[in-house]
Amino acid sequence: MPTIDITKNFGGKLDKLKKNKLEKIAVLRDNQIEAVIIPIKEYEYLKQAYDYYEHFEIYNTVKDRLKDPPETWIPFDVILKKFGINKDNL
Repeated sequence: MPTIDITKNFGGKLDKLKKNKLEKIAVLRDNQIEAVIIPIKEYEYLKQAYDYYEHFEIYNTVKDRLKDPPETWIPFDVILKKFGINKDNL
């Protein structure tokens, strides 16, 4: 990826990014990549994929824990009480 002094034409670079003429903009500090600017649609897609993956992981955790015998389960109201939450106030 070519190095560009973006401070001279930041708006123009954002326009190119929006029109898919640039894939990404790397932000460097001391010749190290500190951040990457990507189009909002790509960010939203990545965020959606991450959220889906996170829900998938939660589902697998719950599914695995359901294999434990019920007598080892901790009632939800006990967990809420531990955090000072009364289930009647939910």
